[in-house]
Amino acid sequence: MKRLFTLVIALTAAAFGMWADSQTELNRQLKAYNSQMAAHQYLPAARSAAAAAAICADAKNYDGAFRLLANNDKTLAERHISPDSLPAVFYTTERARFLIYRNLSNNSDAGRSLAKMAGYAKKAGNKELTSDMLFNEAQYYYAINQTAKGDLCIARLIKQYDQANDYKAADKAYQDLIERAVSANDARLVEHTYENYMRWSDSIEAITAHTELGKVKQEYAESQETIAEKDHTIKARTGWVVTFITLFVIALAALGVGAMFYWRVVAKNRRMKKSVDTANAESAAKSAILHNMSSQMEPTLEQLDQTDPAVRNLRGYVRRVGELSDVESAGQLDEEALEEVNLQTFCDAIANKIRPMLNPRVVLHLDGCKGYARIDAPEVDKILTHLLGNAAKHTAEGGKITLAYRKRGAKSHQFIVTDTSPGIPENERENLFKPFATPTDISKGARLGLPICALRAEKINGSLILDPSVTTGASFILTLHS
Repeated sequence: MKRLFTLVIALTAAAFGMWADSQTELNRQLKAYNSQMAAHQYLPAARSAAAAAAICADAKNYDGAFRLLANNDKTLAERHISPDSLPAVFYTTERARFLIYRNLSNNSDAGRSLAKMAGYAKKAGNKELTSDMLFNEAQYYYAINQTAKGDLCIARLIKQYDQANDYKAADKAYQDLIERAVSANDARLVEHTYENYMRWSDSIEAITAHTELGKVKQEYAESQETIAEKDHTIKARTGWVVTFITLFVIALAALGVGAMFYWRVVAKNRRMKKSVDTANAESAAKSAILHNMSSQMEPTLEQLDQTDPAVRNLRGYVRRVGELSDVESAGQLDEEALEEVNLQTFCDAIANKIRPMLNPRVVLHLDGCKGYARIDAPEVDKILTHLLGNAAKHTAEGGKITLAYRKRGAKSHQFIVTDTSPGIPENERENLFKPFATPTDISKGARLGLPICALRAEKINGSLILDPSVTTGASFILTLHS
């Protein structure tokens, strides 16, 4: 029987007519298969058969691929090998069939193969097979437009790691899923996996932040408790000195150790407070200097020739410096400042302010600006107005500007401004959001607008970045956490 099966495989391979490199790899897999079967190494043999079938499918020889898998099943049956005894072996070959059906867009047969795979994976009880099964299920459901079921498969896969609080493993699993979807050239799966990944990242970030905050609070409470205990010990041992004069030396030594520890903790807390106070004082001093400079220069500039472009540029620069000072000295986000806004109305109002500034035949498009969001509307308005104003200024005739909104989690939002302008030069990106980082020709602009926007975003518990993946034009991402 072994010789007969080897002959069938060899004849099948001879009829394939592939390129030399594919033929060589096919022969290698078939040789491995025969030796593994002879040694009763059924799982490696199944993997070799699956690899050989994939080579045939890549060469469009689907009949040859299915014959290889069928011959493998026949050999297993002749040796009385059943799915109950070796479910992983049958899962491997059925998965190969599933992938070929997917390649042929034969979703009905792919669905039947998927059902068999699910049974084999359940019998195997193997975490690796379960993960692979969930991924293939997701790929299948996305292909037949059953997005909700696909998302559920991805959620079940990640839940395995989340239940163990193994967020690093879950993050890696998401990265692997995205890579596999890209390798499979499955755009739908890439899109949904990435969106799910972003939502999951936001939720885990919040959980992690809450956990870390809890740790800090716990450490602080323990520190305060330790200080109180040591303080009590010092007082108690001081009493012992008076009451028990015979134990004076021992009590004094214990008192000294306790006092030393106590004052070390107190001194450390004082140093930390002093560092914070110094940083705040330096920031306040810098803001005061900038504010005074702009206030004192403004009256002087008003006496100069206002028609002179240099004077106008200088006045604009001074105003920007004053604005930077005001934003920097402002407090952090006040929760009461947040309001529920209608995104369509909010974004339309900003777009209507910008449209008169557009160059001829430039289109300003709104994407996904629907529903409601709880944000600091005045500050977000200022940031988006500046970003869109920059885009309008630098987007040439016939270009396109997009203001998009994306919800990234229960309390996370993103506004994205994208344009078809020449973009930001590579050598300017590093210091794009840093004020006064490079010498500036104010005749070409103050170059303080983006640093001010980034600072505004920080003050309202958000961030502003330039999307590094966009190489044509520019794309700014404003992320907010409410």
